[in-house]
Amino acid sequence: MPEYIWMASPTCLRLGCTLLSPSTQHRLPVTAHTTMETPTPATYYWVQRLGRRLYGQKSQLLDSCRSRHCTSMQEAHYQHHAYHRVPSPHAQDLLRVKTNEHGQLQCRGCDQITYLLRWAEAERRKDPNHKGTSPKRIIHNSYVELDLCARISNCDACQIVRRALLLDQITGRDAERLRHTDNQWPVQVALDIRPGCDSLQVTIEKGSGVPLFSATVVLSQKPCLAMGKKTKAPSAASRLRPNFEELRQVVSNCHDNHQCSSRYRWNSRNPSWLLEILGDGNVRVVRGPDHLVPYVVLSYSWGDPTTMPAEEWARIKGASTKTVDGVPAPERTNPFPRSILPETMRDAIAITQELNFKYIWIDNVCIPKGTDWDTEASLMHEVYGNAAFTLLASSSTKATEPMLYDRLAWLQEPKPCKLRNHFLYNTQKPLHEVRLDPPASQRAWTLQEERLSPRILYWTGQRWYWSCPEHQTVESSPLDLPSPACTSEDQSWSPPQRFLDVCRIGDFQSIDQEWLDIVEAYTRRDLAHSADRFLAISGLAVRFLEAKMDGGGKTRVSEQYLAGLWREDLARHLSWSVASAVDSKGSHQDVAPSWSWASLPLCVNTKMRHPFRQSPHFQFLGVRQSSFDHTPVIPTATLNQQVITDPRLRSKLVEQQGRTVKQIEIKGRFRRFISESSCAVSWEAIEWKRGDRVGLNFEEFPGRDLHSRNHDDGRIVSKDAHGGEVVGQLDYLVPPTGASFANKKSDSVALADGEETELMCLELGELAMMLLQRNPGSAETWKRVGVCIGYEQRKGFFYGCESRTLILA
Repeated sequence: MPEYIWMASPTCLRLGCTLLSPSTQHRLPVTAHTTMETPTPATYYWVQRLGRRLYGQKSQLLDSCRSRHCTSMQEAHYQHHAYHRVPSPHAQDLLRVKTNEHGQLQCRGCDQITYLLRWAEAERRKDPNHKGTSPKRIIHNSYVELDLCARISNCDACQIVRRALLLDQITGRDAERLRHTDNQWPVQVALDIRPGCDSLQVTIEKGSGVPLFSATVVLSQKPCLAMGKKTKAPSAASRLRPNFEELRQVVSNCHDNHQCSSRYRWNSRNPSWLLEILGDGNVRVVRGPDHLVPYVVLSYSWGDPTTMPAEEWARIKGASTKTVDGVPAPERTNPFPRSILPETMRDAIAITQELNFKYIWIDNVCIPKGTDWDTEASLMHEVYGNAAFTLLASSSTKATEPMLYDRLAWLQEPKPCKLRNHFLYNTQKPLHEVRLDPPASQRAWTLQEERLSPRILYWTGQRWYWSCPEHQTVESSPLDLPSPACTSEDQSWSPPQRFLDVCRIGDFQSIDQEWLDIVEAYTRRDLAHSADRFLAISGLAVRFLEAKMDGGGKTRVSEQYLAGLWREDLARHLSWSVASAVDSKGSHQDVAPSWSWASLPLCVNTKMRHPFRQSPHFQFLGVRQSSFDHTPVIPTATLNQQVITDPRLRSKLVEQQGRTVKQIEIKGRFRRFISESSCAVSWEAIEWKRGDRVGLNFEEFPGRDLHSRNHDDGRIVSKDAHGGEVVGQLDYLVPPTGASFANKKSDSVALADGEETELMCLELGELAMMLLQRNPGSAETWKRVGVCIGYEQRKGFFYGCESRTLILA
């Protein structure tokens, strides 16, 4: 059975068909083709004639192409793709369209959506408050087929579904992945029914059910307010470009009518160097003027050097500014073409110029080689806090990818779509989802760039988002709904400017909570250089400490920065945990001590926030110098008692403290985690499962002290004969057999098999303890190996235990 017509462009138009074997799902080519150098309207005529001859019937798809020339706006976009599979009328004829009862074009594939709407009506007749999700229905065999139905057959519903899939893609590359041959799987829809909110859940899944792409189309029986307004339709060319006119109005309104600058600007100092945008396609590096000028800051990802060619990484590194006698070299202070910079930087300059700003700050260009990088990095709270706004390049995953892509979601002019008395609407992807999706959520440096910025412009592949303390908005179509009515904001993540807001207000309790949120977000991210673990968050640490200082430069409380933790709430900060034990191979205990989250490998999910009440027995006694670190630690009095008037010096000192503190002395109730008489049992012997429910069952071991360890996720349990169990979480997995450090306890940060009975624990809170193991060769120096939180079954675990002073390393 003929299944596909193959079309190619720009210099070749090839017609053929394939045979589809239902049993093998392999397409076997049939050699019927013709080649023409330049497609013309006459080309499509002969393609149609040949199509009729092959299939014995008229092809509506080709009919619609008959009078189109390949140089039109819609055809031209596809010239860079070699081949496009166009399902023939025999593929269930899903591309055939008809006019529905609302006077709109509807393809046979979208008849499946009508079927689901009838199903919902039947369910609601039975129960007006019915909730549920329908079975999935295939509306097209692939995204390519959906795309052609939307573009060529002009099916109104397919245009909405296609736009929904494109708008859900954050980067430009993600949008291109929709057309990749490996991703051509059926486009399915399911109807989700909820009171007051129905929606179509669109998915493209692999044969195994693995979702590749997903999107939401909201249904409503009410028309959009914009439907009655008569506006001039924008041209296809303008729809493919960002709406800079709207964006200029948004930026201008914020600067003219909001109090973002007066409330959140750090000071009136410019960065040391700025990139000046000249009118002839050139730029140059200039010293920051004495008075504050409006400038834009670029927040972007350099990319992973291990996944790109060496030449590409060298090009990114080569964009840096060299110095001569401590100042930028003449080739940068004199005008030079912006075209020599990587694509992300070039497009950022173009966007900045479109918004009528003259200066932009790009780290790789504006921190010249040979300058004190550590000092500059510790001043990021100034650079980002004083900027007109931060341009966050969410559209690119590396510096050599562009920011400006054709907005394919808007290829067709948005227009109302109605199926069976329901209007179909595209929605605006919520900002918190944009923030949590790659690449914005992957790079460690971008976290402080975002949290220190009063105004942020998130630039995605298909639209932009604006966020300031007083307003959030998104580039939109008149027929968009503001946000998915069926979803809610993720309240477990802070809004971008909340950290700045609580710092300005001086709410110490909220500031402490925000730091925990920052750490949770930070540990998930990646760094090109692990030695930058503290440096990439130092600007936030400075801002945190400044919020607790009075006008004279003294801290209002006895605050001190301790390797990523804070003294004032140290017990809580020490109670961090990993979501699941990680491979100790990537540990950074050469960078940070075992008790700091910074010692964990990169890209680890941590849990910082949980109900906590500090134990009255816990005390912080002071900082101890590490035996292997000869860098002098800044005395505690330096930041707590001495008035340091130079804010830049304070910033440098804070960063140095975080980097050099290795050992601390603490005191608290102390005891064994596992009794000496305990016997080890396998995890399988005590684990209890009933469907989705999982728990622990000790009925096979009555009257016995026992302990067990889960080698898959690092959980460890201790149970006394006649008491409740205590379940802890180890930081690291057991080193694999044959690992270079598996038999060297001194080199391993993980608790080795058979050493469980050596575990000791220190009480941090009423239901929180830290699991410790003695450091070899030291009687009172201990390393952290895990934590235990919320042991409701053994609330009296530390009753009667004496307090003990020890050193954490």
